[in-house]
Amino acid sequence: MPSCGTVAWLLLLLICLCTQRGSGQQAGQAEAGTRKPFFERLRRLEEQFRRFQELTLTRLQGIADNYNISYNIEERFLLLTDQYTNISQAITGFQDTAASDLNSLKFWTKKLQKKSKKLDLKVSALEKALNEKNKQTLRDNKERDAVLSSLTQELQDQRDQISSLSSDRDQARAGLQGLQDALRSQEAKVERFEQQVSSALQNKALSSSEPSAQHSSNQTPEGKATETQDTDGEQQKQQKPGKKLQVKHFKGRQLQERQTPRTPALRPQPVKETQVKQPLQQTQGLPTPLQRHKILRQQQQEPPKKPGMICNVKSMLVFPNASTENYVTFTKGFPAELHELSVCTWLRTGAGYLGTLLSYATEENDNKLVLHGRNSSAPQSSMHFVIGDPAFRELPVGPLLDRGWHHLCVIWSSIEGKYWYYVDRRLSAAGSKFQKGYEVPSGGSLVLGQEQDLVGGGFDMAESFVGSLAGFTVWNRALTPGEVSGIATGKGLPRGTVFTLDDIAAVHGDVQRVDCGCLEHCV
Repeated sequence: MPSCGTVAWLLLLLICLCTQRGSGQQAGQAEAGTRKPFFERLRRLEEQFRRFQELTLTRLQGIADNYNISYNIEERFLLLTDQYTNISQAITGFQDTAASDLNSLKFWTKKLQKKSKKLDLKVSALEKALNEKNKQTLRDNKERDAVLSSLTQELQDQRDQISSLSSDRDQARAGLQGLQDALRSQEAKVERFEQQVSSALQNKALSSSEPSAQHSSNQTPEGKATETQDTDGEQQKQQKPGKKLQVKHFKGRQLQERQTPRTPALRPQPVKETQVKQPLQQTQGLPTPLQRHKILRQQQQEPPKKPGMICNVKSMLVFPNASTENYVTFTKGFPAELHELSVCTWLRTGAGYLGTLLSYATEENDNKLVLHGRNSSAPQSSMHFVIGDPAFRELPVGPLLDRGWHHLCVIWSSIEGKYWYYVDRRLSAAGSKFQKGYEVPSGGSLVLGQEQDLVGGGFDMAESFVGSLAGFTVWNRALTPGEVSGIATGKGLPRGTVFTLDDIAAVHGDVQRVDCGCLEHCV
C-alpha cells in the first residue's frame, strides 16, 4: 500500500505541472493582450483552476478509493480465514457425527439381519407347522371320512337288523296268534274229552249199581249197609280220576295262560322274573361282588392317615432367594399338543411378591405357557397367565402373600377359550374367549421358578420365584370343581397327569428338594 508521504509528493508534482502549463498559456496570451481584456483572461484562469481542482479531487478520490479497497481486502481475508476455520470445524463435527451414525447404522443393520434370520427361521417353522397341520388335517379328514363311512355302514347294518327284527317280530306275532288259535282248539277238544269221560263214568256207575241192588235184596240190613258203604266208596274212587283230570287240566290251563302273552309285544315270562328275584332276595343285605371290589380298591388306594391331613403332595421344592441360578428343569416337554390343561400346586411365599411359577418355551415362541410374576416398586396385585404371547389374563394374588400355604389351580380349555382360577378351593377368577381354538405345542422346555426369554435361559432376577412349591402337577385336561376340591383336601390325584415333581430332570442353584408325603410334614 502507498504511504501518506508518497501521496503528498504526487500532489505537489501535479500542482507544479499545472502551474507551468498555466504560465505558458499566460505568456502566449500576453502577446495578444492588447486585443483581450484583463477580465477575460482572469475568467479563463479561474476556469483552468477549477478544472485543475476537479481533476485533483478526482485523482485524490481515486487514490482514496484504492487505499480503502486494499484495507477492505485484509479484513475480508481475515473474515474468510475465520469462516474457513469455522467451516473446517463444522466439517470435522459433521464427519464425527456421520461416523457415529454409520457405526449405529452398522449395529442396527447387524441386529436387523439377526432379527430377519430369526424371522426367516420362524417363518420356515410356521410353514413346516402349517404343512404338518395341513397333513394332519388331511389325515384327520380321511379318518373322519372313514369313520363316517363305517358309521354309515354300521347304521345301514343296524337298519337291516331292525328291519329283520321287525319281520321276525311280525312272524313271532303270527306264530303267537297261531299258537293262541291252536290252544283254543285244544281247549275245546279237552272240554269235549272231559264231557265224554264224565258221561262214560256216569254210564259205568249206573251199570254197576244194578247188580249191586239185586245182590242187596238177599242180604240182611247190616250187610246192605256195609255194601252200600262199599258201593259209595267205589263210586267215590271211580269219581276221583275225573277230579284228578279236571285239576290237571286246570293247572295246565293256568301254566299255558302264564306262558302265553296277552299282548303281541314280547316280554319276559313271570317264571323267569321269579327266578331272577329269588337270588336278589337271598343276597339282600350283603355286598355284591362289584361293591366288594370297590370297597377293596378304596382300601388299597387310601393309605391310613390322620383326619384332616393332606397326604398327596409327595415332595416339596424350596427356592430360598431371588437369583437367576435358582430354577428347576424337567426331563421332557409336553408329549403331545394340548387343547386343555390344568396346573395345580401348593405354594408358600414370604418375599412379599409372587415371582414366576411356570414357564414353557419353544423355539417359535418363548411364552407359550407362563404364570408370570415380577418384583417391582409398586405393590403386586396380580400375575399374568400367558398362553401364546402376547395373549394373557391377569389373576389376583393378594390372598397368596400372607406367608402361609395356599392351594392354587389354573385351568384352561381351547374349546370356548374358557379359563378358571381357584385359590383354596374357591373360584377367584374366570373368563372366556381366551385363545379359543389354540393348542399348546409339544417338545418345549418347562422351567419352574424363572421366566424364559430364550429356550432354557434369558432369566431375570426380578422375575425369580422365592418360596416353596409342593405337589406341583400338570394335567392334559380341564379338571372339574369336584376334582379341584378333592386335590385340595388330600384325595388322590385325578387321571390325565402329564407332569409331577417325579419328572424333574435337574435342580439348579440353591433350590432344595424335600421328600414329604403330607403337606403338614413340609416345613
